[in-house]
Amino acid sequence: MDEPRRSTADPPALAAVRERLDELVAPVDRTETLPVSTAVGRTLVAAVTARRPVPGFDQAARDGFAVRAGDVESATERDPVALSLAERPDDGTAAGVAPGEGTRVDAGRSVPEGADAVVTLDAVDAPAADLSTVDDAELSVTEPVEPGGAVRSTGADVANGEEVLTAGDRVGPSDPALCTAVGRTRVEVRQRPTVGIVPVGGSLTGGDPGPGEVVETDGTTAAEFVERAGGKVVLRDPVEPERYALRPAVERDLTKDLLVTVGGTGAGESDRIVDVVDGLGDVLVDGVAVEPAGTTALSVVRERPVLSVPGDPVAAFVATTRLVAPAVARLAEREPPEPRTVAAKLGGPVESERGVESVVPVALDASGGDGTETTAVASAVTDEPLSTLARADGWVTVPAERGGLPAGETVSVERWEASV
Repeated sequence: MDEPRRSTADPPALAAVRERLDELVAPVDRTETLPVSTAVGRTLVAAVTARRPVPGFDQAARDGFAVRAGDVESATERDPVALSLAERPDDGTAAGVAPGEGTRVDAGRSVPEGADAVVTLDAVDAPAADLSTVDDAELSVTEPVEPGGAVRSTGADVANGEEVLTAGDRVGPSDPALCTAVGRTRVEVRQRPTVGIVPVGGSLTGGDPGPGEVVETDGTTAAEFVERAGGKVVLRDPVEPERYALRPAVERDLTKDLLVTVGGTGAGESDRIVDVVDGLGDVLVDGVAVEPAGTTALSVVRERPVLSVPGDPVAAFVATTRLVAPAVARLAEREPPEPRTVAAKLGGPVESERGVESVVPVALDASGGDGTETTAVASAVTDEPLSTLARADGWVTVPAERGGLPAGETVSVERWEASV
């Protein structure tokens, strides 16, 4: 794990760094017009109004017979009203209904001209209910119906010109169907903020590893959280930790709304990324009072925020969920992604340094001894950090002022992997 390379002996708290980062990022003001089918999850810039009513015609709400309500207002089971059964065309539509007539109509079909109600099948004699196209047959109606009964009138769902989605709304999974129904197949949305992610490490590879090479994974994890927060990722190939390679790699992505470098933030001989960024702009924060992401740095280069997070997978995960994802959500004008949480009782003590906020991976045991409570046991952060991430069911935050948590204390466990 990288050793802290802090510029001061008293690094700022994580919350203070997040506030500083919030000051550097603002919602992007670029917009684009997209097919509504591809706009789910995006934020609307302009309201969506209906170009046509829904339904677009008087529509039968149930299977039955279209009638004039006044013709059957006196109908009872003892004294049914007889109507002539008009023919229904072969295409399933209904011809006009004259006084004293009724015609079969299926749910969702147009109510024919002259009719103002639908008598449902349970309000007619059974033989008539089985008729479809019969000339000179009688329809025996046993119940009255109010005008508009079992009819969805034109525009009952959405009126022509009605606002169906408001500017600032986030397009949901059912909204494309609504927009298509009202004649709006394209919508204006806020562009997704662009985020460049640059993994740093001389032994890293994005493909199959050769001798002495390690597959890069931290950038991939960060990219997933950026996408979840509403960003558009450009994930670069790993960069050698040399100044000649780092400087152009940083400059290349200064056109993005946010640049994230992963790795090279420690105090080792090859940890040069913060020094390189410092030569291009201003390092605002070099070290954060959080474990295990204490070597995180925040900079500004040519008016672009740059977050440099550690290369250790556990530390990178903490920095990504606590700083990167919330910054991207702010750029996208969305609520930051939040994990699901579960209350659990600590099965053992959790140690941490007083004055430093600690984020500890834990494993959950749902049996809880008596089968009624969940127990959280801190996972050991080993020399195999990817295994630590894989074994962790969740994360417990130890406040800086606590300096550890005792066994038996009830804690809130963040379950990021269950929040996808």
